[in-house]
Parts: sequence; structure tokens; C-alpha cells
Amino acid sequence: MSFREKSAWISFVSIAVVSSVYFSKIAQVLVTGRGRGGAAHLFLGLVAALIVLEVALHIAIAIQAPHEARTPKDERERLIDMKATRIAFPVLLVSVFAAIGTLHLPGSSRFLMADAILLAIVVGQLTRFGAQILYHRRGF
Repeated sequence: MSFREKSAWISFVSIAVVSSVYFSKIAQVLVTGRGRGGAAHLFLGLVAALIVLEVALHIAIAIQAPHEARTPKDERERLIDMKATRIAFPVLLVSVFAAIGTLHLPGSSRFLMADAILLAIVVGQLTRFGAQILYHRRGF
């Protein structure tokens, strides 16, 4: 597995794990209607955890293959990034417009819309990293 593919896996899994913790808490708040106050602290703590996790794991794979980590992206890797972004961007746009639509739901609030937009960003990033992994696996 190349350094760039390992990097995409690290980002994909890290974002998936951290966002699932956050959105499970938000879902619990929506179902019970209590406990919204701790969501901001949870969000900030999880962002810090995501940063630490990503940096530590990227350092670990860079130590394993320092030459490959310093090598600039070649044409194939740039093409993979562009193709993955081309797939993820429409997913992000549709998700964000759907998130904005949550404002028109009965009992909705700006907090629900903000969380829905955050979910749209997460879905867009997971789509991008997932497509990168797929393209690396296929050998594009």
C-alpha cells in the first residue's frame, strides 16, 4: 500500500470514528430532547482528538517510509485526487442543500441545521477519501 493510500485510509477511518461519536450524541439529544448543552464541548474535544489522531498516525506512516512521504505527488496521484474530488463535490452540494432544507422542518432549529451542514461536510469528505481509496485499489 502506498503512502498516499495509507494517508487516505487514516483520514477516512479517523473522520468516520470521530464523527460517529459526535452524531450519535446528537441523535441521542434529538430523541430525548435533553443534553444539548454539552454538544459544543464534545465537538471541540472531538476536533482536538481528530487532529491529534491524524497527526500521530501520519507521523507513524511517514517514519515507516520517509522517502515515500517526502516524494511529491506524481501525475497518477494528482489524477486520483481530482477524480475523487469530482465525485465528492456533487455529494457535498446535494447534502448541504438538504441540510439547509432542515430549517423548514417542524420543530427545527438553527442548531439542527448546523449539525446537518456538518454532517454534509463529513459525508463529502468520507466520499472523497473513499473514492481515493477505491482509485488507489483499482490502480488508476
